[in-house]
Amino acid sequence: MINASPDLARQIDSFPQLQPALDEPRNSPISAIFLTNADIDHALGLILLRQWERPLVVYASDQTRTQLGWVDALLRPFCGIEWRPVQNTFTSLGWNIFFRGIQLKESTVFQFRDERSNAVAVIAPAVGELTQELVNATATADIVLFDGTFWSNDELRSVRPNARSAREMNHLPISGESLPFLRQSSAGRRIYLHINNTNPILTPGSTERREVEEAGIEIAVDGMDIDL
Repeated sequence: MINASPDLARQIDSFPQLQPALDEPRNSPISAIFLTNADIDHALGLILLRQWERPLVVYASDQTRTQLGWVDALLRPFCGIEWRPVQNTFTSLGWNIFFRGIQLKESTVFQFRDERSNAVAVIAPAVGELTQELVNATATADIVLFDGTFWSNDELRSVRPNARSAREMNHLPISGESLPFLRQSSAGRRIYLHINNTNPILTPGSTERREVEEAGIEIAVDGMDIDL
């Protein structure tokens, strides 16, 4: 699982493959969780898994682990967390799946490879910069799930004058930043996810949504299934 959002319980309820086996009601087929950063909407769901009978296996950068010391302390009396480092080189997860981390200044992008199909997926819901390593990874991917949080840098200030900008929150705005990049990318499929409710690409028929769709980029929806 990539990140553990606050609605994790609802996700498990709506997706039978994640539900506990009848003989192990305090567990789940989720074998590991990958955290891209320490944002509360990426990590709060860990607490909902506190009743597991074994420690949660969590892959995260040292920076993210340090920032989530409060979650570590909360879960210690319960299942606890088995923190695992993120390597830059591909590491086996078993089941013919390999992964590696691409470290940005304030977040991690995960790249997965299925040895059976040779399919490659890049998962990047929190991107504050475009590094050459990230550009290279997306160019060879079959699918890229990319940070679509905000359309513009000052988007939140239209509803809250003192709000931080997109870049201050470690999100590249779509307009003038990630959209030109993804438009030119040779990735098989490009999908925006992690979209804030202020983002006009969520509005059917909006100019912004049309611009994204005309660039050949998809907009993620809840419950979306992707086969590789």
